[in-house]
Order: sequence, then C-alpha cells, then structure tokens
Amino acid sequence: MKKNTTRTNKYGIPEDDLKKIRERDKECVYCHKAMKEYPHTRGCPKDKATIEHFNYLPPWNNPATVAICCGSCNSSRGDNKLMDWFKKAYCIDKGINEKTVAQPVKEFISKRDIY
Repeated sequence: MKKNTTRTNKYGIPEDDLKKIRERDKECVYCHKAMKEYPHTRGCPKDKATIEHFNYLPPWNNPATVAICCGSCNSSRGDNKLMDWFKKAYCIDKGINEKTVAQPVKEFISKRDIY
C-alpha cells in the first residue's frame, strides 16, 4: 500500500491546494488590498496574507471554502458568518458586501445554505 506523503498545513489543507489558492488570490478577497508575499512578509500584520475560511465552523480543509485575505479583514470577521459580517461597521465603512467581494466568495455564497 502506497503511503500518502501529501503535506498539509495546520488546517489539513494540502500544500498543492494552498499554492493554487495563493496563486489565484493575489489580493484580499474582501477589500481587494494587494497581498504581501507569503510566508516571509515584513510590515504590519494587517497587510499580511492570511488564510480565510468561508465556513465559520469546521471542517476547514476544503479548498472551495478557503481563500486569502488581509489580516485586517480576517481579524474583523472573526467567527462571524459572512452575511452577518457584511452588516458590521467594518464592512459598511469599507464597502465590503456580497456584490463587491472576489469571485471565490461569491461562488461560496451562491452554493451554501450556511455561511
């Protein structure tokens, strides 16, 4: 039997999938801020690329439910459901909503009952 040698991160996302996600998401999927290079970034944590899980509950290892967003948006969202977060002052002030987010977020919203 062949041993699975696929490397994963702490969320169980295979590194190959994470690489594709990073290649796709060059800017924050919410505020569209350009992302700093990963993993060795300098500067303020709010400017760094972070792993974002559209699902607010596990499992978090499905590449269709993961994107890259800036530290500011990730911190602001916390454990809020997406549609609830869009109603918060942070999103309202920045003009973040279901119409302005990047395509991966729109696709998730359109396919999910819970977000």
